[in-house]
Amino acid sequence: MSTRSDCGICSGPVRLRYRGGDSGSESRRFSPTNHRPGEHGDLYVCRQCGTVQQPRLPAGRRLHDLYRGMRDDAYLSEEAGRRATARRLLDLIGRYVPAGRLLDVGCGHGLLLDEARRRGYEVRGIELSATAAAYARDVLGVDVEERPLDELEDDEGFAVIVLADVLEHLDDPVAAIERCRGLLAPDGVLCVVTPDPASPTARLAGRRWWGYLPGHTYLLPRRTLRELLSVPGLVLSKDEPLVRTFSLRYWVQGLAERSDLTRRLAARLARSPLGGLPVSLSLGDERVVLAHRVEPIPAPEPLVRDRGYETKVHIVLPAYQAELTIPQVAASLPSHAADRALLVDDASADETTTVALREGFDVVTHPANRGYGANQKTCYTRAALDGADVVVMVHADNQYDPALVAEMVRPIERGAADVVIGSRLLQDHTIAGGMPRWKWLGNRLLTWIENRGFRRRLSEYHTGYRAFSVDFLRSIPFHRNSDGFVFDQEIFAQIVARDARVVELPIPTRYFLEASSVSFMTSVSYGLRTLYVLARFRLSERGRDWTLLQPPAAEIPAPARERDVAALERS
Repeated sequence: MSTRSDCGICSGPVRLRYRGGDSGSESRRFSPTNHRPGEHGDLYVCRQCGTVQQPRLPAGRRLHDLYRGMRDDAYLSEEAGRRATARRLLDLIGRYVPAGRLLDVGCGHGLLLDEARRRGYEVRGIELSATAAAYARDVLGVDVEERPLDELEDDEGFAVIVLADVLEHLDDPVAAIERCRGLLAPDGVLCVVTPDPASPTARLAGRRWWGYLPGHTYLLPRRTLRELLSVPGLVLSKDEPLVRTFSLRYWVQGLAERSDLTRRLAARLARSPLGGLPVSLSLGDERVVLAHRVEPIPAPEPLVRDRGYETKVHIVLPAYQAELTIPQVAASLPSHAADRALLVDDASADETTTVALREGFDVVTHPANRGYGANQKTCYTRAALDGADVVVMVHADNQYDPALVAEMVRPIERGAADVVIGSRLLQDHTIAGGMPRWKWLGNRLLTWIENRGFRRRLSEYHTGYRAFSVDFLRSIPFHRNSDGFVFDQEIFAQIVARDARVVELPIPTRYFLEASSVSFMTSVSYGLRTLYVLARFRLSERGRDWTLLQPPAAEIPAPARERDVAALERS
């Protein structure tokens, strides 16, 4: 057993959150229906990524042996509700992948596998508990193997992998996510269901929260979970609270374990016909996240090709409903200034992907519309994974002049900057360029406030024309940022917190219908969110930890080229 003083996810410092018991680890205490509070060991929380962890639990084969000996005779008493919950998950998955090979990791008694088989999936499960696996095989007749995830062999790839109520039991969740990504077929989907210790319900319940159980090794906050899924290149489509179905009796009994006031009610319901009524609800403290393995679609005739230089420059274009403006961007883009041009289509309803491929852009298409900030996350992650040293963002709506890419990149290539900002206000011709006067005034006011909040003297914070060193992007947890427009201001907070070198370059701007569709009310909401970012940043300077300013929980993997160089240097 370990009593490590650093986080098992991000290696950050941990502190004791709740003192636990010393009754040891026994298989019976790890059963899924054991939700009695206070039976866990000491619980620690990471100050950087927020993960709650139980370091005294065994790991490796010792942990596996505990689960092999686990049995839960009460589990199937709620079979109808568990099947209803499984069907709800399959409904969500089926919107994206309605058929194919499905793997359920930690499949228990095989109820989800049985429901998936009825829908036409080709199912396979892995489960360590000998009694649960035997029920799945012998009673339900589904293919279940008794082996851990890291020993699973498969060469075909799965269309769907389900990790429902499993990730929190593993001794290495990061490795499990990476293993699942490797087992997914292209366009496959990973469904993760896991408790969220940062949820309002968990915070309100405190030490009596049901998620603090003897068998829960790591409890990942929602933002950290999303980060760990996104870092290896998976693209999120859904993130919503889990709705479970149990009998009314089961719900009340669970509440009775945490409150003396409901024990009598639970006893009465256990004897009453009402106790068997199915109740479906969400406590808001468990998430369902769908993450897709989305591979770039190469352009038949690339507009930009690898120049053979040592420093690789990738142009990325976040796009939504941009079919009309992409040809203009392509015509102005200096193909000699970069090694790749990638457009990320945020599930547009028009022909954005088709037009982009025709114009020579490689394309990644989101399975669902996620927002401007989420689009940037995919852009930067994909560029880093594919070997970029410098990434420059050009808008697909042609609002910014693509011809300036080489100028945007040059300060980073020279080693003079980590971030380059194309400023419309450094030499202010924005009104002449068509910027509405109310936007100009709002931009000026917010910039004045932000300069005081961040203690900087920049001419603008709200431009979408930016270039980044990939080394800098790897050093910040930008996957934790908002999926919306305020992503831009959160990354500025990270820039300031890291004391990154920023260079501003004057740029012209063009405003027209296709490039300026943000409404007045959207702009007001964006302004208020920006003020919140500033307030949170200043509080962090006074010792109030802010997860957005901490180191990333996991670093984007270096491409093979960089790994080979690093290996040579070590040897």
